[in-house]
Amino acid sequence: MPTRTLLLAPVAVAVVAAGGAALCGALGWPPHVRAMANAAATCLAASALAAVPLVLTRGASQYAVAQAGLVATMIHLFVAAGVGVAFALAKRMDAAYAYWLLAFYFPTLATVVAAAVRAVKAAPPATPLTKQ
Repeated sequence: MPTRTLLLAPVAVAVVAAGGAALCGALGWPPHVRAMANAAATCLAASALAAVPLVLTRGASQYAVAQAGLVATMIHLFVAAGVGVAFALAKRMDAAYAYWLLAFYFPTLATVVAAAVRAVKAAPPATPLTKQ
């Protein structure tokens, strides 16, 4: 099942969080753990919601699954950006949240894209229409 690739999103978030916290510690910056946790939750939720179109098109042709992959990446973008904007408008976001959101966005997007590519490769090719 190609959506199993999306199970790598928490691993990617954990690796980025550990690397970012280590880098902040080495540079003497505060890691802003609360902002990191909020950004991680945002990107994980975006990845989970991005899996919906891929799950709904199981068994469909490659054309349909390719379109679902495009929709999945769009959902990932809009959820991550939408929550970021909502936090900014609610005055609950500081610069640390925005930086952590960017740091988590790209690795989780990579897992969504990898899942979409696997789903397209696993889907059966479309059959040509016959003239009647």
